[in-house]
Amino acid sequence: MSGRDVGIVGGGLLGVGIAYRLARAGVKVTLYERDARLGGLAGTTDLGGYDVDRYYHAVLPTDDRVLALAEEVGLEEESVRMRRLGVGFFHDGRLASMSTPKELLTFPGLAMRDRMALVGFVARCQLRKGHADLEDVPLEGWLRRMAGDRLWDRLWRPLLESKFDGRYHDLPATYMWSRMRRTAGTRDRSGQEVMGWIHGGYQELVDRLGAEVGRRGGEILLDTRVGGIPSQDGRALGVVIDGRLRPHDLVVTTQLRPTLETLVSEELAGALGPDRNRYLGIVCLVMRVKRSVSPYYALNITDRSVPITSIVETTHAVDPEAVGGHLVYVPHYVDPSNPELDRSSAEITREFTGHVRRIFPHFDPADVLASQVARTRMAEPVHTVGVAQRAGDLFPAPGLAVASSARIYPEIVNGQAILGVSDHVAEQIVNSTSGQARLRAA
Repeated sequence: MSGRDVGIVGGGLLGVGIAYRLARAGVKVTLYERDARLGGLAGTTDLGGYDVDRYYHAVLPTDDRVLALAEEVGLEEESVRMRRLGVGFFHDGRLASMSTPKELLTFPGLAMRDRMALVGFVARCQLRKGHADLEDVPLEGWLRRMAGDRLWDRLWRPLLESKFDGRYHDLPATYMWSRMRRTAGTRDRSGQEVMGWIHGGYQELVDRLGAEVGRRGGEILLDTRVGGIPSQDGRALGVVIDGRLRPHDLVVTTQLRPTLETLVSEELAGALGPDRNRYLGIVCLVMRVKRSVSPYYALNITDRSVPITSIVETTHAVDPEAVGGHLVYVPHYVDPSNPELDRSSAEITREFTGHVRRIFPHFDPADVLASQVARTRMAEPVHTVGVAQRAGDLFPAPGLAVASSARIYPEIVNGQAILGVSDHVAEQIVNSTSGQARLRAA
């Protein structure tokens, strides 16, 4: 691979992050995005005249990659705002706060020994450095041993059922280890939950990255659907746009595997190897409302009589005046085969607002200023037990690099993890194409 000309398919945070790093390294980059704006799942949508996150996103104080990159592209320090906020549970039909260590010890519906087991489990996860010995360990058995059967039945099982649409039996222990370690980054010295927001959302960061790519000679083509990635003698040739080949020395794809397989030639598909992951979709109602609905930024739901995953009011971190009210997200993570993905937006809106009103009786649907339903069949990969090489070879065939959120393992999907993948992929491409030991400074 000569490294003279790289085409990147997908203009989400991952694709734009790779393009930015490559452009900084002096590589000629062309980025293809099918939508009219960069951002993908991290981007914004118009909700009654205001740009809001299509899906909810937060920045933690420990998200060093996000914060450093924001500074790198000229986002002032005050553009990233950290605030103390609350996290709660809807448990046994009632609300319970879990925003401080003290509240962890007073969590209702659990005996004191179970609360102590919970505190001990969280602490052990956050102190544990390595994960390799957990990859082959089923999550359920590990949680039962570490925290006890009662805590499993009362807390962990309903949370996992909610997050994974009932399919949690093949998860490795690394999932909870990674989640608990990330949770540690949400607390300040007093133990209070702290999260932040980039003013303008991740969209602002993505747009700044895109502008930098252009400034460094890269090309960004919006409203451009890639029709395929052809090959000859086992080598990717470039991308097909409107029936014509645009050649590249290297094509970088950022799609999850099922989508990627619809793009590459049969010859290249055979070089990809088996797909060892499964995937998780999401159906998410977002509402702009006149008044605050929840006292918490995030409400986890362990009461399985309410068939949604959580309720997230992001305007505990986001400035309400920036989005014309209070933003409430009602997500339901689903298996890609779940028929809920095919239901009408009107049906989903009626049902999900009913769940919100059951939990928060003061919520009045008449207060909703604007709403919409976002959905995707493949929001994130699900890594399963005993598959150490979860993402496969970065360069499965000459002229082709396969990068996606499947490469976050053992982290969980978030902006910090995605930018870690983009940095790693870009550096591997530069090393492979020009023999550099590291990316050159700007």
